[in-house]
Amino acid sequence: MTIRSKVLEESSPTLRANLASYDSAWSLETYAAYQGLFENERALVDRYFPHPPARVLDLGCGAGRTTGTLHRLGFSLVGIDFSSSLLEVARHKYPDIEFLRMDALNLQFPDASFDAALFSFNGLDCIHPVSARRACLRGVFRVLRPGGVFIMSSHNLLGLLLWRGSRGDQLLPVLRNQWRSPLALSWFIRYLDGGGPQHLYSAPPGKTVRQLGEAGFEVLEVRGVEGASRRLKILFSEHHVDFVARRPRKQGQ
Repeated sequence: MTIRSKVLEESSPTLRANLASYDSAWSLETYAAYQGLFENERALVDRYFPHPPARVLDLGCGAGRTTGTLHRLGFSLVGIDFSSSLLEVARHKYPDIEFLRMDALNLQFPDASFDAALFSFNGLDCIHPVSARRACLRGVFRVLRPGGVFIMSSHNLLGLLLWRGSRGDQLLPVLRNQWRSPLALSWFIRYLDGGGPQHLYSAPPGKTVRQLGEAGFEVLEVRGVEGASRRLKILFSEHHVDFVARRPRKQGQ
């Protein structure tokens, strides 16, 4: 795939490589097989999203795993992704949903267009560098209506390394992959899967909380995917972390 986008042409090679991996045959087969909201996602959607038919933006929707379920729940959906291959699968599976090929860094929607937004499966973490990650959060804030809710997830390297259930055969490859990687110093950790190497943001959750606040959001909840809710327990025991944030209803509120 040749990536043609002004935003991406001006972006880092790391971001371009991360995005290109999602068009691999392995990624297409793997992500197309996932179905429905995960248990932790469904709990947060039920608790924080406005009632259907609220308008929801599903960023990094891939093959439509989350989009299809939200549509069945009665929400009005727009799904965006940069992978043409995954979007083709999504459109075939869910022909009644609007899917757009779009950069999450350059959201082509008017201000205050959505009641809620979702960036699931640690999708935000592929955006490099941190300044682009912050810009993406500002873009999501812009397209949400006052009071709009944003649910996202992110990696946490410390949770992976320090979790008591982690095994040496899991940890040693992760540590070995960071050898001589300058990106690890800025928390972009090199992971390997069938789609090729990716450098994914994997900082302690407090850094994402600060980034959300800098974008204007009020953070409502931070919770580990495995269920931890106390910040220190999340930091040291959860590899994947969910964040719920809200655009204040009024300026300064």
